[in-house]
Amino acid sequence: MMKFIIALFFSFCAIFSFGQEKKIIITGKVTDALNLPLIDADVSLRSKSDSTKILSVFTDEEGAFKLEISAQENQSYILISDPLEGTFKKEFETIKNNIDLGTIVINPMVYDLKEVVINNVEAIVVKNDTIEYNAGSYKVKPNANLEALLRELPGFEMDDNGAITVNGKDVNEILIDGESFFGTDGKVALENLPADIIKKVQVSDFKTRNEKFSGERSKSNKSSLNITLKEDKKKGYMLKATGGFGTNNHYEGSIMANYFKGNRRLSLIGSSSDITASGMVNGEGSRGRGGMGRRSSNGITTNTSVGLNYNDQLNDNLKIGTDYRLNHSYNKNENLTRQQNLNPDNIFTTTSNNKTNNETYGHNFGTNLEYTKNNTKIFIYPSFNNSSSTSTTIGDSESVNEDEVLKNTTTSNNKTKSNANSFSNLLSVYQRFKNKSYLDFSSTISVGKTDATTREISSAIFYDDSRENTNRNVNTSNISKNNSYNFDLKYTLPITDSINVSVGSAYNFSDSETNNYSLNFNEATGQFEDVNTDLTRLFSTKASIINPYAQFLLNKRKLSATLQVGTNIYKQDNFGVYKANSEQLIVNEVLPQLQGNIRYQTENNMWMLMYNYTTSLASSSQLLAIEDQSSLTSTLIGNPNLNPNKSHNINLMFGNFDRKTRQGFNANLNYSYNESSIVNSIVTDENLTRRITYENVSGNYNFSGNFSFNKQYQKGVNKFRVNFGLSAGYGLTQGLNEGLKYEAYNTRISPNLRLNWDYGDYLTISPSYSLNFTKSKYENYQINGQDNVTHNLGIRTITTWPKNLSWTNDFSYNYNSRMAAGFTRDFFLWNTSLTYRFFNDKLEAGVKVYDILSQNNSFTRTITDQYIQDQQNNILTRFVMFSLTFNLNQFGGKSSNRPDNGNRPNNGNREGRMRF
Repeated sequence: MMKFIIALFFSFCAIFSFGQEKKIIITGKVTDALNLPLIDADVSLRSKSDSTKILSVFTDEEGAFKLEISAQENQSYILISDPLEGTFKKEFETIKNNIDLGTIVINPMVYDLKEVVINNVEAIVVKNDTIEYNAGSYKVKPNANLEALLRELPGFEMDDNGAITVNGKDVNEILIDGESFFGTDGKVALENLPADIIKKVQVSDFKTRNEKFSGERSKSNKSSLNITLKEDKKKGYMLKATGGFGTNNHYEGSIMANYFKGNRRLSLIGSSSDITASGMVNGEGSRGRGGMGRRSSNGITTNTSVGLNYNDQLNDNLKIGTDYRLNHSYNKNENLTRQQNLNPDNIFTTTSNNKTNNETYGHNFGTNLEYTKNNTKIFIYPSFNNSSSTSTTIGDSESVNEDEVLKNTTTSNNKTKSNANSFSNLLSVYQRFKNKSYLDFSSTISVGKTDATTREISSAIFYDDSRENTNRNVNTSNISKNNSYNFDLKYTLPITDSINVSVGSAYNFSDSETNNYSLNFNEATGQFEDVNTDLTRLFSTKASIINPYAQFLLNKRKLSATLQVGTNIYKQDNFGVYKANSEQLIVNEVLPQLQGNIRYQTENNMWMLMYNYTTSLASSSQLLAIEDQSSLTSTLIGNPNLNPNKSHNINLMFGNFDRKTRQGFNANLNYSYNESSIVNSIVTDENLTRRITYENVSGNYNFSGNFSFNKQYQKGVNKFRVNFGLSAGYGLTQGLNEGLKYEAYNTRISPNLRLNWDYGDYLTISPSYSLNFTKSKYENYQINGQDNVTHNLGIRTITTWPKNLSWTNDFSYNYNSRMAAGFTRDFFLWNTSLTYRFFNDKLEAGVKVYDILSQNNSFTRTITDQYIQDQQNNILTRFVMFSLTFNLNQFGGKSSNRPDNGNRPNNGNREGRMRF
């Protein structure tokens, strides 16, 4: 019995001793080379003998981690893995005391440290609310730019005007290494930033400057892009210049120079080209090789531009930046349009031909200053813009009824000169107090004026005696101003560590005016003397909105939410003068304001629900009963009985990315319902001319969704990617025609598929297919509906062998199921280019052939609730271009002109020792 008691006693002692075993704590913080925290990096402690995992955690939003373990008598090591930056490894003989590893900087561009091992990086990584794309995983042609790279990324879409959407959300900001680049939106980078210097593309929710200052979650349904440059491109200087000349005297040239010293960055960009046109996509020509943010969706543009951007951190508290842009463009186009106009009891067709020439000069200057000291942060960005343009339009049109009976014809010859100046200033101020409450203030001030003069010689012949013919020889002076002043002041008080409440008020004031003054040409005196009362008019609007509001914020690691409730107090003074008669209408409205969102985030999943109720008043031209007869075949007149616009919007987003299987998907569902909206009310006479006013309708809605799926895997030197996307929409659009309410039920389905196979650094084959189906079903129209299907089937190949020779081919087939007579439905497009690098990659010679088969066309069909339109515009056809590119890179005092392998990552492992 005594032996049993003794054994039991020692057993309890052992158990008690085990329960009291000392816990060891290992802490640290993980950042990248820019000192930005690496979120959700995998931190694990492993046994050195067999790599068995002892414990693992993920870094938090600050990049910090904490491991609580028992003492380790045997050899072990810590492994920190980030899918894009790489892996940190540190070994221990034993662990018997707490360890603080401090700040661990994982920098894949440093090769001389054994503690850092860079493995194959993943193409896509989801970190908290940020999606990171590894640029090196996506092959683009040599000399491609940021635009060409973005078109290759899953979930990205870009239209001809440069508008970007990611997983269905609009992008309204592009940053370079977290800083602005040529203005606040940064879209100049699309056409000027070379793809081969880009390391990562980061997509996150757009934040205002005050949200960045305070750390609040974004309340926006838009996205922000941050472009991270390769580390070896940010120490020293780089210069890249290209010149090319081709058949038909086509030419292009571009230059980009960057200088880096510490936090200082100086960038020079410039370009000149005559091959900017619709149809030049994926980095072809200067449409993808330079330009100051300008776009041309119609016609052919000759463009010359130059810009200078400077960013620097003067000290620990002050950052500055400035930019200047000069742009000159000349656009010419010949347009053929055939438009079927829908009415309840008939359809009439208008065919028009227009030749346009437009020349524009633009100057843009801006500077920004960001001051941070202790709990005070201030950001200011004043900017000035000037543009002058001269345009000429020569055109004619004819309209026929259903029986092909001619009802009216028009001719016009217009020349316009204009000059516009604007000044704007953005200001954000943030002040945090000792009790962790904070005050933030923001303001946006914009002042603008445009002076334009138009000489118009035009005529309209009507073949029904109910209306007289129109002949014009007038000179019209148009002076317009648009001034706006927006202010927002908010105080936020923390209730707990994760709950804040805010109260604030916004005040917006706008002052706009449009003054048209027209004089008829006097044949006797040869001067413009008599006032044309039909075309002379004045609109003026002074509007204010006072918006007091309260806000609730919840911010936890996995769950966050925002709710804002307020009131919009509107006062709008509308004034107008027409034919010596003045009209004034003052509108006062008090309307609710409500918006909110809730977000839930786990390791691999993210979902967010957003709601927004918005209101707005009708404009002066919609409210005042003043005729606008500037068109020869239609007249606009306002309706003083209009109610405000009121709409509800619900947005649901869900994302998932699994690092283990290297696959992910994103879904975005959006529903909008218009409680009240302002629509056109159209009446057509016997001459097929229209009188248009405005009415309110209720019940318009739109449901849309976007889904994208991507999968990647690798076997040896073979890398495979699958990207599938689907966007769809269904909605109801109502309007009034001939006094009857019509309904248009619109359906849209657009699936797309892209496959990609990389064989080492030698070969890329990427087939793709996209379909766009649209269908409109009409009620109270003569036709029941209309549908259209477009197909695009393409394949891209990039061959790099030998290593200095690259050959790129883009081949596509395009088909449009419904086009009017005389418009081509399908065509093949084949572009090819060949480049060769020599002199240690400092020089690159190239030749490209655009539209080898000479079949390219610009025929498009548009279906709306009011018309069906087919268009043809000028477009570039076959040409050959020879080019020479010069590269000069000097980094850290050493010349670096190593090839980037066509923007490919190194498929092998790199080991070295890391310097901290």
